[in-house]
Amino acid sequence: MPRLITAALIALMPPPAGAEGVFDAATGLRIAAYRAPVPDSVPGGRVVDAATVAAMAADGAVLIDAMAAPGHSIADDGTWTIAEPHRTIPGARWLPEIGRGRPDPRIAGGLRASLKGCAPDRSIILFCKTDCWMSWNAVQHVAALGRRDIGWYPGGVDDWADGGRALQPVEPLPLGASLCPVDAAPHAALD
Repeated sequence: MPRLITAALIALMPPPAGAEGVFDAATGLRIAAYRAPVPDSVPGGRVVDAATVAAMAADGAVLIDAMAAPGHSIADDGTWTIAEPHRTIPGARWLPEIGRGRPDPRIAGGLRASLKGCAPDRSIILFCKTDCWMSWNAVQHVAALGRRDIGWYPGGVDDWADGGRALQPVEPLPLGASLCPVDAAPHAALD
């Protein structure tokens, strides 16, 4: 039922003027030109800032970097080969391509499997870069999977670094690997 409600709300949102071909008419998700100014809010989640990200991470929130991986390939075992290195917020896991408006079924299945080990009430924060629609879409994909405590950090790694905070190299999480291993402990303070 929650998935139907989320889809209905998204479908009721009119796309911005001149958005033909940029937004999916059925879902309202962005399907092209993913690097552009983003709205002030996101269906299915709430906007958070860097201080909130740090505090929530210290309390055990799952940080998910939804940045795309142009030129990638995925092996049969779910491991990624990427064309360019990526840096992210310390403690975040990188799930490339989960923010596509029309995600590849294998990647959508990988997201679903990655969240299965997470407690239903565990907080999740999604981000990518400033003016990046991948995380905006990803919030809605995660909400459609029944998650309710979802933060969206629209400034992403750019805002994090602009605030004088460190970034760290990251490799993509293999498709379907758990975001919440049983022995997961809250992240150390990020500030």
